[in-house]
Amino acid sequence: MKSDVHILIVDDSQAIRDFVIQALGSQEGFTVLEARDGAEGLEMALADPPDLMLLDYEMPRLSGLQVVEALRERQADIPVILITSHGSEAIAVELFRKGVKDYMNKPFTAEEMMDAIERALTEVRLRREKEALTQRLTASNRQLQRRVQEMDILYRVGKSVTSLLSREQLMERILDAVFYVIGAEEAVLMLMDEESGRLRTEVHRQRVPGELQETTGRSVEELADDAARKGKATATGAMLSAPLKVGNKIIGTLGLGNRVSAQPFTGHDQQLLLALADYAAIAVENMRLYEEVRQADRTKSEFVSFVAHELGTPMTSILGYADVLANKEFGSLAPEQERFVSIIRRNVERMQLLVSDLQDVSRIETGQLLLELRTIALADVLKDVLQATQVEMDARSQQLTVELPEDLPPVCADPARLTQILINLLSNAYKYTPEDGHIRVRAWLQNDYVNCAVSDTGIGISPENMSKLFTKFFRSSDPAVRNIPGTGLGLSIVKSLVELQGGAIEVESKEGQGTTFTFTVPVAAMGQ
Repeated sequence: MKSDVHILIVDDSQAIRDFVIQALGSQEGFTVLEARDGAEGLEMALADPPDLMLLDYEMPRLSGLQVVEALRERQADIPVILITSHGSEAIAVELFRKGVKDYMNKPFTAEEMMDAIERALTEVRLRREKEALTQRLTASNRQLQRRVQEMDILYRVGKSVTSLLSREQLMERILDAVFYVIGAEEAVLMLMDEESGRLRTEVHRQRVPGELQETTGRSVEELADDAARKGKATATGAMLSAPLKVGNKIIGTLGLGNRVSAQPFTGHDQQLLLALADYAAIAVENMRLYEEVRQADRTKSEFVSFVAHELGTPMTSILGYADVLANKEFGSLAPEQERFVSIIRRNVERMQLLVSDLQDVSRIETGQLLLELRTIALADVLKDVLQATQVEMDARSQQLTVELPEDLPPVCADPARLTQILINLLSNAYKYTPEDGHIRVRAWLQNDYVNCAVSDTGIGISPENMSKLFTKFFRSSDPAVRNIPGTGLGLSIVKSLVELQGGAIEVESKEGQGTTFTFTVPVAAMGQ
């Protein structure tokens, strides 16, 4: 039995009250209070709820059941043992239905009373322990749900910020995440200036309007210096700052403040901020690396454009003088001299092709390649391309098959660039197909696109080279193709040109059995 159990005996019989007081007074740990009728007992119970009430069934002013009903109406959780002088099964059912824990028939002994009290208190104790356990379990479940939600939010935040490459969007999104996850009043993101070695504020936002309370005499920015110097989260009152780390290098800090409400941050807030700081560090580093790559690409493209421009004029001059010599404008040439002039012309033309490819790559990378999209017939473009490439195929005794439906609809494309795509694919086909091989060109309508396939019975492409095929400057290490001329840029340019015109390209190949390139071109809209 627990100590200091308060029991209220409510009975209009002085003898019963005295009996209860005497019986419980002999037991250690009981304090007994008494009331003469139901009204007085109800008033006392509501004013200072006892651990247990012994309540007479029949009393003036308020009966025992009326007291029980009044307690229920006021949601007073007080266990009751009812005392009755004429107990019956019907009365017992009614009593238990009203919430009475037990009842005793008069007369009763001290032992019977103690047994009833023990049962009632034990039941109440077990019920309250169960309720407390249920409340703790419910609270734990809610806390677990909050943690799961936080982890889900952190995952989504991390996925979001680490995929952003725009500097302005990234900075704002990081602070949005801080406000959403932790709910701080202000947040500041600072990055380390590599030249000065000092933190520089990138973005500072205050979410809660109001006058900032300088309770510690320091700002969030000042606290950031501590976090950067120590390399760990630092808290001072209503401010918190965490370092942004990449390996062992501090690249910045993420700071929070509650200087309006002066509400201090919790240890859990600190853990959340550290997680956000890790994501922010990854995102900022990705952004920095991306900017470096973009700058390197810009520098490379500018250099390529410059070199191509500088080479253009002298190559034109060389080709012009070679033509003058070949046309024998300064006299006849010996056979050996004619061979030398032919070599000069061939090599200059190869250089011009390389320069042209480099210029295309530069324009594609910088977004300066302009397309003149118009409605054209694929058959007309293909006819011109075949005239330009037929000589090479005939020289290799290669068979050409063309399959074009007569009702093939016009497409929306740049005629010059579509010609460039087809020439490149056909050139690859005859270069990598042995003599007496077969080259096949097909076109067909599929949904809103015209599909065009160029197939050959050439040497094919190895599985390890398939994934690199559209990479700039890729040249196969296969000895069988090492001596075939090319810049390694053609297929990369073809892929870009196809995609810029709204299509797609794919390749199928088996080593030793040939290759098929299939690309799509959008069908021209009605009236276009």
